Amino acid sequence: MRHHTLEALANLAKYQGRYDQWLQIRQRYNLKWSNGSNSLQSLQRFFNPNLTLDSMLQRVRNMIEHLPRSMVPIVKFACLTGLRPTEACESVRLLNIGQCTVQYYNQEQQCLEHFRFADISLRQTKKAYLSFLSTSNYQWVKNLCTKPPTWNAIRHTLKRHGVNCDMRYCRKVHGSWLHSHGVSTEEVDFLQGRVSTSVFSRHYLSPPKDLKDRVLKAVNELQKEIER
Repeated sequence: MRHHTLEALANLAKYQGRYDQWLQIRQRYNLKWSNGSNSLQSLQRFFNPNLTLDSMLQRVRNMIEHLPRSMVPIVKFACLTGLRPTEACESVRLLNIGQCTVQYYNQEQQCLEHFRFADISLRQTKKAYLSFLSTSNYQWVKNLCTKPPTWNAIRHTLKRHGVNCDMRYCRKVHGSWLHSHGVSTEEVDFLQGRVSTSVFSRHYLSPPKDLKDRVLKAVNELQKEIER
């Protein structure tokens, strides 16, 4: 459906006081539209020298260099999982709450099952289903601290040090690195929460073993690259 038609329907729903009903219809049928600028923005990002994988890795290392020791693990964790900044901070918080770790981390599949905390991870527009995390990294993360720093705290710290960067690069690094190491676009989309819940339930509730192995191998190499 053309984006002009959908925009008109959205405006009509607002005018008639039925916007909540319109949002439910959009969600039910996964209706999306674009004003046509997305392809141009993608092309601009592709040729942006500041958004190459090497450039983004250097920005992440720059963040780590200027952050206090208590904040560095959050940045590394965000790179290893591909979570959004707020999701990464919340995930570390959950892992450091004793009663949550057993139901959160699946040791057999070596993954964090974010979907078990739907009120946090499965929001209307931003979703996180699961993140593969090695057992050793799980043990490391779950013993970090009882009150992990927030994204705002990390942002303000970087700003005070004059570092023009933020944790959103961690998610970009994660996706770009996996794709460059043989993980398909569809699999990266799944890992970063860009598939509908219905697709997730039908196909990915028990992720295939080879996906876990490929991701953990790539992430292990990414960790070495970040820490070098």
